[in-house]
Amino acid sequence: MKRIIASLICVVSLLAGCITNDLPYPVVVPNITAIDAVGAENVTIDTKNQLVTIEFSEVVDLRNVEIRSLAIDVDIAVAEDIIGIIDLTSPKKVKITTYDDYVWTIKAIRNVERYFTVMGQVGATVIDEVNCRAITTVSTNTDIKNIEVTSLKLGPEGISQYSLTPLQMKNFTSGITVDVTAFDVTERWSLFVEQTDAIVTINKINPWAKEAYVTSSGVAGQENGFRYRLKGSQEWIDVEEADITSDGGSFVAHIKNLKPETAYEVVAFCGSDQTAVEEFTTDHATPIPNGSFEYASKVAGKDYYKFYDPNCGVADGSYMFWGSGNGEGSEGVNGSANMGIVITHIDTNDKVDGKQSVRAQTSQMAGILAAGNLFAGQFAGLVGTSGGKVNFGRPWTSRPKAVRIYCKYSTGKMDIVKGAPPGVALVKGETYDCAEIKIALGCWDYKSYGGTKDSPVHVNTTDPSTFVDYNTDKSTIANANLTLHHNGYVLNGASIVTSSTDQWVEYTIPLGYRDMDTKPTHIIISCASSKYGDYFSGYSSSTLWLDKMELVYE
Repeated sequence: MKRIIASLICVVSLLAGCITNDLPYPVVVPNITAIDAVGAENVTIDTKNQLVTIEFSEVVDLRNVEIRSLAIDVDIAVAEDIIGIIDLTSPKKVKITTYDDYVWTIKAIRNVERYFTVMGQVGATVIDEVNCRAITTVSTNTDIKNIEVTSLKLGPEGISQYSLTPLQMKNFTSGITVDVTAFDVTERWSLFVEQTDAIVTINKINPWAKEAYVTSSGVAGQENGFRYRLKGSQEWIDVEEADITSDGGSFVAHIKNLKPETAYEVVAFCGSDQTAVEEFTTDHATPIPNGSFEYASKVAGKDYYKFYDPNCGVADGSYMFWGSGNGEGSEGVNGSANMGIVITHIDTNDKVDGKQSVRAQTSQMAGILAAGNLFAGQFAGLVGTSGGKVNFGRPWTSRPKAVRIYCKYSTGKMDIVKGAPPGVALVKGETYDCAEIKIALGCWDYKSYGGTKDSPVHVNTTDPSTFVDYNTDKSTIANANLTLHHNGYVLNGASIVTSSTDQWVEYTIPLGYRDMDTKPTHIIISCASSKYGDYFSGYSSSTLWLDKMELVYE
């Protein structure tokens, strides 16, 4: 017996020596959620590329940047210590460790305002920061050997040293070289003054639906202006001085109160010189399809609606512009309704315009929250019982100035809290739920954003890396945001306006354009009864009514 026991002990010992831990470590990806740096004017966090870009004022010495704090969304994450003074003259790599190592990059940008102008300048100065060159233009009757420099700034304000003063810069026959030193770094700039026969020219016409922006080059210091007229009319209209802005010898006229899809003519003048007549046609003022939600039809064999009616006989109500998390009915994509939860309804009893409104209603099943929603795009399917996929956007080329909509909102304190975006604290039973309406215009490539040609931006609610921040997104031309609270509303991130939201109120949401020249390819509109529904957090009875949505073009 002792031999058997001894043999068993030996076998067990041998087996124990062969046992290895083959269980894999979990994948925990850390994200930087905030960084506090002295002198920072803006911080952009790109989680997809693990990149933090910090924009500093021009007087910050990038060799000695003080980092005061760094926030990461994972408790177990350990980051290299960068708190204190660091050198950001070149991008800095920061290793963050969970069960694996992840390398983030912190990049600094110093925004320096630069200008170079001369007396009698024609048009705007060209500043080439990469090659340290500045080029301006004067008329042919200007003495190129006796130029008066009227303004010069090529480095950070107040701390830059110049090898020449503006008074020493006179003869520009071969250009002038000036050394600019700041933070112990010297840049050698080349300044050129060129001559042109043209006294006044129209450089660009940017027509919108009910307005136009016309850019011309003229001689600084002389009388510069614009006149326009309806094509075929004999009467010219002067653009008011208050609607003309200038930068050196570059002038921009903002012509207002125009008619959509209409031909006009414009001239620019400088003193007694005038350009040839140039023609432009204003853009179309496209309305939102089915903006009062009058056209809807029940999904075949179901007791819920899709938000169009193929048999309505009205063009903009007969096709799918609006989608919802219910699912797309005859399109064959199942949504929340397939799980027994209808979150977006037609309401014939409570409306502002026509016979009905849309009622988006947050609901829950077995503790899982589903926010009521309506959006321009198409529902793309469920992710098990954990979430859904949406392709946002519809083809669009016109440029509205604002969105006007009637809303009514009923909400309460959150009774389900599963998650939150970085930097947002939600407390069950304490934090009030809120609704959100987002609008964006942009040129999103579906190959990059994962959607389809018609609805290019793909979002998977279970994967925050697919969420798009339209405030920083590179393909967004303009965007706007309305948040409805239990005690007021917030427009475009401003302070809350205290007011009643539990009755019908008309809201005008101005669109903020960061690119005034590019036409969009798509429009995105997203309405949700629970702002943090993508994180499965909210009040399970929040209800948002929507009616009479319009685009404003003036």
